Amino acid sequence: MAASDSNLPVFQQVADSIRHAIAAGVFAPGDAIPSVRAQSLKLKINPNTIQRAYEMLEREGIIESRRGIGMFVSKASEGPARASALESVREAFEHGIRTSIAAGLSRAATDSVYTKAWQRSGAKP
Repeated sequence: MAASDSNLPVFQQVADSIRHAIAAGVFAPGDAIPSVRAQSLKLKINPNTIQRAYEMLEREGIIESRRGIGMFVSKASEGPARASALESVREAFEHGIRTSIAAGLSRAATDSVYTKAWQRSGAKP
């Protein structure tokens, strides 16, 4: 889940974490996601907050309820989940760029920091 010092409401952080998990392939279309109760216990968050996040994801078509069984990743979820993940990455980059500018760093220095972070992540070029 997102950092606890985030300005986003907790339900939004929960929804974003599920979107990112779908975009990353942790949950595939047709997979069950943790129940409200299980997610609440795991994250130590009020079940109503989890329910609100799940309702948001359901309205967006990312997850679907199967009566009596639980919540599942919808078949059409990958596109919206990936778009949301890309938006989060863009926002994080913008924040980093603003921080870099405020610190008086050049574009080259900022690019160098990005390159080093990419290499440390273990991601392939």
